[in-house]
Amino acid sequence: MKSYKLLINGQHYDARVLEYSSTHAKININGHDYLVQIEEDHSADVPKLGGQDKAVPMAPAFDSDFDLGSGEMRAPLPGVIVSIPVKEGDEIKSGQTIMIIEAMKMESEIASPIDAKVAKILVKERSLVQEDDILMILEGEQVKASAPAPRRTSRPQRVAGFQPSPAAPAPAAGDKVLSAPIPGTIIDVKVNVGQRVNDGDVALVLEAMKMESDIHFNRSGKVSKIHVNKGDSVQEGDDLIELED
Repeated sequence: MKSYKLLINGQHYDARVLEYSSTHAKININGHDYLVQIEEDHSADVPKLGGQDKAVPMAPAFDSDFDLGSGEMRAPLPGVIVSIPVKEGDEIKSGQTIMIIEAMKMESEIASPIDAKVAKILVKERSLVQEDDILMILEGEQVKASAPAPRRTSRPQRVAGFQPSPAAPAPAAGDKVLSAPIPGTIIDVKVNVGQRVNDGDVALVLEAMKMESDIHFNRSGKVSKIHVNKGDSVQEGDDLIELED
């Protein structure tokens, strides 16, 4: 996962989040691994000031992992998309905030690394993303579209939680099963067996990392089977919902 350089009380630390779930986090600090247990969140018991609905600390703005060859902007860390202040077709400037992501109870602004045009946005607000997932694609003179860089292959790319089938070379053969993108708990199932759904519809709500996020369909079809119920715990890659044409 992404590395961070921290300065705490004048001391320098190199930190990496190795694992993160709703119950624990594994963090490497200066070469030493630490297992951190996450206790029950009692923030709701803390008195709020008048007019205060939600207080989420803002982290400094940072650039996403950007591939100049393809124009792909990727998530620098796991989290939930809070807002997308731009739309497809917008002309944007270097340093402009184009997305806000919430991770580890902090909201971080993702800035554009170049002057460009937003060609395609691949996530929605309240979507759960993993590190290295594609967020959007930029195009423009600074993007070397004619010579794309090789795509990283550290893990298969997921879109909207669909897990490609390893046995099928064609993407269409494996995109009928909606899989859990991360461990969590099912808060709500938004569809029923036999219901027809469209690309972008919300399939269910998943709580992970103490945040609720919408899991969207990435194709149209009819719900043929639902593998989970409200309150179920799931692991990354577990089958959630199956579709048929």
